[in-house]
Amino acid sequence: MYYVFLLGPAGSGKSLLTAVLHDWLEEHGMNAITLNLDPAADWLPYTPDVDIRNYITVEDVMKRYNLGPNGALVTAVDLSINYIKELIDEIDELKPNYVIVDTPGQLEVFAFRKAGPIMIDALARGFKTAVLFLLEAYMLLKPSTLIPLSILSLATALSHRKPQITIITKSDLLSKEETAHILRLLENPLDFLTTLKGYEYFIVSNTPSDEILTIVETAIRNTLENAVLISALIGQGIDELYAGLQRILAGGEDFYTEEPSEIL
Repeated sequence: MYYVFLLGPAGSGKSLLTAVLHDWLEEHGMNAITLNLDPAADWLPYTPDVDIRNYITVEDVMKRYNLGPNGALVTAVDLSINYIKELIDEIDELKPNYVIVDTPGQLEVFAFRKAGPIMIDALARGFKTAVLFLLEAYMLLKPSTLIPLSILSLATALSHRKPQITIITKSDLLSKEETAHILRLLENPLDFLTTLKGYEYFIVSNTPSDEILTIVETAIRNTLENAVLISALIGQGIDELYAGLQRILAGGEDFYTEEPSEIL
């Protein structure tokens, strides 16, 4: 059994890609299920096979603890760890090849609090696991957004400590020129930094700009090397996404014909 967790900033397309990846795997002969870990989801573009909302919701937490929406979301995510056993029991009963895990829209409440990494470790339980970190394509067109998002990606990887692939979403919204720019960036992720040395991006307090640049280089390399450009809306790049997952989960082998019992 393989676990694939989808993380990323709000609006990056986690739920839609969960639906598309699940359907793609099923269409190619693999038994996949979806797990929703967002207790605040009002609507999802798929019907979860396993759903944290069956055990806890933000609305219930708001009423029970007299909290506002933001506080209730944080509390609900933290309390979700009390239902890990129930989630695992549901998953094991379904005996899937793949578990596609959709996480809360607010990245910080899942990735950077104790509950998120605890849930990832507990659910995966030693099974092969990959994390997809989603970033919207247009956010990578400018250094002013590419740099902080790359650092966010690196921080997330350090938090969960699982193999992570960057998925650049919504590629269908790019012009031909913007697509070409992104592709050049993926081929040579550090080239553009040579033009930024000494710029205001790296003037932070009294920290030498070279030290800041070293951190940025690490973050961008971690984020963009082996990144996949996709559009879940039109199905672009899903084959490449699957290939990236297989390199992590199965050493590049293809399990199109495997039965669930053979890879559990």
